[in-house]
Amino acid sequence: MKVKGTGLKTTRDFVKTNFPSKYAEWINSLSPEARRIYSTDIIDVGKWYDIKPAYYEPIDMIVRLIYRFDSKKAGDELGRYSAEVALKGIYKVFLLVASPQYLMKRAANMMKAFYDPSEIEVSESSKKQVVVKIKKFDGINRSTEYRIAGWCAKALELCNCSNVRYKFLNQLSSGNENTSIQFDWD
Repeated sequence: MKVKGTGLKTTRDFVKTNFPSKYAEWINSLSPEARRIYSTDIIDVGKWYDIKPAYYEPIDMIVRLIYRFDSKKAGDELGRYSAEVALKGIYKVFLLVASPQYLMKRAANMMKAFYDPSEIEVSESSKKQVVVKIKKFDGINRSTEYRIAGWCAKALELCNCSNVRYKFLNQLSSGNENTSIQFDWD
């Protein structure tokens, strides 16, 4: 399983921006392989990285060091930060023209382009609800599931949906055959 460098850059920038006093401790807690990637000034956002040392491990250390083992809060906040960066940057055009349903379908397609191999889709959609289903994502852990949920929730908020909430119907990380996340808004 591989992850695009974009996910690594937002992970690093999240810690640098929100927890600057913990940044050095976080970097030093990483394996030599991960430390090499995250210690450079420039992370190649177009490059594919092995997901375990480059993504799962650094996020696990964020969960441990900063969030005291709260993978839900860590993943959610990482996802929200990542959506804010992406959707106020190069993808902000989606917010201008997209309905929430269209935005979530595009988001599912974008995520497939950042995690390889993965299979992510919108399996249900109505006026005030969508269900995002992750059918394939080798080794996914709870914090990554929450990161994806947090990203989608923030994207919906940026699309002017109010009172966005989500709940997991299934989780691959718990041994289910897929991860299904239901998003509702007013």
